[in-house]
Amino acid sequence: MCGRTACTLNPDTLRRACNYEDATGKRRTTAWTKSDVEYVPSANIGPKDALPCMVAGSHFGNEDERVLCAMMWSMIPPWHEGDYRKHNLSTHNARLENIGNSKLYSGPLRKGQRCIVICEGYYEWKAGKTKKDGKQPYYIYAAQEKGVKADDPSTWKDEFSEEDGWRGFKVLRMAGIFNTFKTVEGKVIHSCTIITTEANSVLSWLHNRVPVFLNKEENARVWLNEELSVAEAVDKLNKLTLSDGDLSWHTVSTLVNNVLCKSKDCRKERSPVEEKKNSSSSFMASWLKKGSAESAKKRSIETNKNDKVPEKISKME
Repeated sequence: MCGRTACTLNPDTLRRACNYEDATGKRRTTAWTKSDVEYVPSANIGPKDALPCMVAGSHFGNEDERVLCAMMWSMIPPWHEGDYRKHNLSTHNARLENIGNSKLYSGPLRKGQRCIVICEGYYEWKAGKTKKDGKQPYYIYAAQEKGVKADDPSTWKDEFSEEDGWRGFKVLRMAGIFNTFKTVEGKVIHSCTIITTEANSVLSWLHNRVPVFLNKEENARVWLNEELSVAEAVDKLNKLTLSDGDLSWHTVSTLVNNVLCKSKDCRKERSPVEEKKNSSSSFMASWLKKGSAESAKKRSIETNKNDKVPEKISKME
């Protein structure tokens, strides 16, 4: 399952990070296509926020083999009417096992509306040993070159060349499906879902579902190939597996639990012990602050009482 992602790279840097080899073997950056959905870089992106997606340029009448398009993360059902943000279905993830026969996803699939969802990493929560234990959030991302820290952009390069390609932070590429929706105002809203599959031993200790990753160029090319039938495309995804060394991860703060918190601290590495210690310290600080405020209030009341005594005595005299 994937219910929260992070993507903080600016739109121009993403063009280079999402480079690809075209049909002639030339290394190219990926241009953005116009969209009525705005991509806003964030370390905590939730369903119905915007994600950058790579799509075959032909879907937009573009001569480029691939383009980048900002899409709302949570595919709008084909039959939906009214406010597109108010559809009540959970469509940010789609099970690979069911998409071929799904009333929701089979239509867009038949139209070849396949995309690759881009992010720097995603979050997953590991359940505690008992129901009383809180869930521990983890940040999962592509394995990086030595010295590159996923939670420290100062260690990331921003280098691209046609010979070597992208030399910066390695983004994750996830198989997705997209749809289009036209509002009454005439806006065209693109929305997407991330396809998930059963986790193997690499991440099954954390969760039983994982996104389908397309980080190898040949796999990305196959998924975006509109000439492949739905059955062929799905069959190709079924054969993809995670290998040891493909991903890295670390524990993070429970700040990420709140989707309204967009701080880059959400992906900052933090040990569970440190998190518990900080939570305890915050609680103690809050308790002491509350106690100090109540003591100050009590002193203020007593002082006011004492201040009024001479006044009464004066009147009596």
